[in-house]
Amino acid sequence: MDNIIDIKRLWLILRKNMILMIVWGIVLAGIAFGVSKFVIQPQYSSSVALLVNRKEDENTAAQFQNQQADIQMINTYKDIITRPVILNTVVKHLTTTQKQLITKARPAKYKTLADGTQIIDKQAQPAEYKVVDAKYDKSEISAGELSKNISINNQQNSQIFTVNVTLKNSQLARDSANEIAKVFKQKVSSIMSVSNVSVVSKATNNTTPVSPNVKLITLAGLVAGIFVGFAWGIIKELSDRTVKDISYLTDELKLINLGQINYIGKIKSVDKVVNTVSKSNEEFSRSRSKRRI
Repeated sequence: MDNIIDIKRLWLILRKNMILMIVWGIVLAGIAFGVSKFVIQPQYSSSVALLVNRKEDENTAAQFQNQQADIQMINTYKDIITRPVILNTVVKHLTTTQKQLITKARPAKYKTLADGTQIIDKQAQPAEYKVVDAKYDKSEISAGELSKNISINNQQNSQIFTVNVTLKNSQLARDSANEIAKVFKQKVSSIMSVSNVSVVSKATNNTTPVSPNVKLITLAGLVAGIFVGFAWGIIKELSDRTVKDISYLTDELKLINLGQINYIGKIKSVDKVVNTVSKSNEEFSRSRSKRRI
């Protein structure tokens, strides 16, 4: 039998398997929703914007050249940020106890008397620090994992570039992004001849996950289910070898058409058919006799 499916036949397959397609679509959409909502770990993203430029020259042409050079150097900055020289320090600051400077050291101040003698006016004060406990455990973050979850981008012809950090913990993503900006600002001057680094905007705690996209995954499951139901209908249609058209017998098999027998339904018993015919004949005879009278 010819297995070529035309548009009309496809429409018949679609109508015949509509319920199956809907059922498959609902089932796979439900599975996709459950997996994306309760199985896949959500990811949170946080970003910090940085501006790096060199000292400006009074010459306008030199300023323009410096700006263009800074834009081209952004790719270098991207490479530096993802290197262990930055990320190892970031992880260390996040996972170990740190001393935080509260008050800077102040030198002693002297006062000169009339005879020229200098006496201490104010005593020198040492720097004051406070101990800050580690924010996170070492098992929560590593330089290798952080490197895989960093993306850096910038707009065309812009000296501002954005560092995006995507992690399973929204607070960790925020703190990592801010710490990257802090460490980069401290170390870039020793790595390159750049001393003017500004944080345009700090990272914030974004509690809305960026992945997985539950709606998109659920929609994909629905479409996949409908396609599975339709594919099953096509396979069933192609594997069906029953004769559906008399032209196949006469044209393909070269058989002679002797006539057609219409479907008369299933006969439960021959005796019932005979009794029914007899009763109808008797009723017909009675009706004719009454008419004669």
